[in-house]
Amino acid sequence: MTVLQAWFLVGVPGLLVVAALFVGHSRIRAYAGYAALAALVGTFLSVDGGAISAGIIGMVVVALVATAQGAEEATDPEHHQTRDRYTHT
Repeated sequence: MTVLQAWFLVGVPGLLVVAALFVGHSRIRAYAGYAALAALVGTFLSVDGGAISAGIIGMVVVALVATAQGAEEATDPEHHQTRDRYTHT
């Protein structure tokens, strides 16, 4: 299998599924999305000449992990969600 065939058969559909998994605030779907991204990286590493493609997908994983909210940040409301309509003295 060539890299182009791998992108058409696995890469594009896999990235669409991963994008759908990251929509919303479900932690379980996010973990499933990370697992799917890891499977994509493994798939492209097994294809001859797919190391660059695996690196590109790996950079997506790094960006998603770097921008993710922690457990304590996800449960605490934002400042603008807790303040009253008018300032009280």
